[in-house]
Amino acid sequence: MNPSIIYYSPAFAPWKETLNSFLKDTKYEHQWRPFQALSEVPVSSMTILHESDLGETDIPYVGARKVLLLVSAWSFKRSLQMIEIGANDCIGYDDISRIATWVIAEISRSAWQSHSLDQPSSLQTVLDAIPVPIFYKDEHHIYRGCNQSFSEFIGLAKESVIGHSVYDIAPKELADVYYEADQALLAAGGTQVYEASAKSASGELMEIEFSKAVFYKANGEKGGQVGAMLNITDRNRLMRQLDKASRTDPLTGVGNRREFNIAVSVALQKARQSLRATSLLTIDVDHFKSVNDVYGHSGGDKALKFLVNSMLEALPEGGQVYRIGGEEFYILLPDNDLAEARVIAENIRRHIPEQTLSLRGGNLSMTVSIGVIQLGSEQQLEESFKRVDQALYEAKSLGRNRVCLAYYD
Repeated sequence: MNPSIIYYSPAFAPWKETLNSFLKDTKYEHQWRPFQALSEVPVSSMTILHESDLGETDIPYVGARKVLLLVSAWSFKRSLQMIEIGANDCIGYDDISRIATWVIAEISRSAWQSHSLDQPSSLQTVLDAIPVPIFYKDEHHIYRGCNQSFSEFIGLAKESVIGHSVYDIAPKELADVYYEADQALLAAGGTQVYEASAKSASGELMEIEFSKAVFYKANGEKGGQVGAMLNITDRNRLMRQLDKASRTDPLTGVGNRREFNIAVSVALQKARQSLRATSLLTIDVDHFKSVNDVYGHSGGDKALKFLVNSMLEALPEGGQVYRIGGEEFYILLPDNDLAEARVIAENIRRHIPEQTLSLRGGNLSMTVSIGVIQLGSEQQLEESFKRVDQALYEAKSLGRNRVCLAYYD
């Protein structure tokens, strides 16, 4: 018979030899292995843990190991507290005879054969037929069962799931999310639905909707939770694509008015927090009707796409272009005051005529008129839009191909 492994925490080390004196005359062989953190101890392993070595990060691992917790001042209440977090037993650290008895009992129990997973019950057969990952855990958040879909999704055999905690089968950053949700569900009772990432058998992070519910023992106490996992990765990806499409101008690929309304609100909130200014340029292409008349609407479409690329070339980092309608554009400058925005506007105004687009029937160069304003608060936005439009009309009335500034009263 192979010797049983007993894992022990640092504070128990002084009592190890005393315990050996109790165990040496028994038929049971054992070996000692120290550990620093409970996460280092294999699942279901016999573990002697001194209370001074028990940290908050160890608690999620307690239920999945055979933990004997040693305390300096034993009491029935203290023992119940430790058992409630998943400890196998709780004994005073100096009660060596009781510790030795516990060790012998656990070694003898290790020979017992648990119910074979190769002989599934009728319930297990039904669960395995469900094409959605399903699992259930006890009140200590330890997996006590799962179906074949769950096993296949995470890429672990049932033997590597049952009796383990989420920290044993998932990366810590994901396990932290699951454990926090498990605690909240058991504390509140009822049901719980939330979205979180999960790593598939291929190592890919999938977006999962977890639907879970608490189940109860015959005596009315909470027995644990059962959950199902719905892979919503494709659904969410499609929703994001549809949302992006609804906020994007299909011709030029820049944001539309809906996207601008969101972006300007975000920019003003950040500006308020950072005490930075935010400015807005409104741009209109001069005599664009003549472009459509000469080159047709297809030529006009090419001209608008070319114009957007030209504006992007002249923009500083952080500048954002939006097509508001027809040949009118907004440029949002999240970190620029009025003076800086004026310089940027002049750079754009000079840059655009220098760019030439070759179209059937000739070469095209364009000019633009620009209105500039430094935005105030969100409550002033409508007033800001009105005044910057007036600045744009002023630029056009003064002969076009120029920049005009807008001010508040």
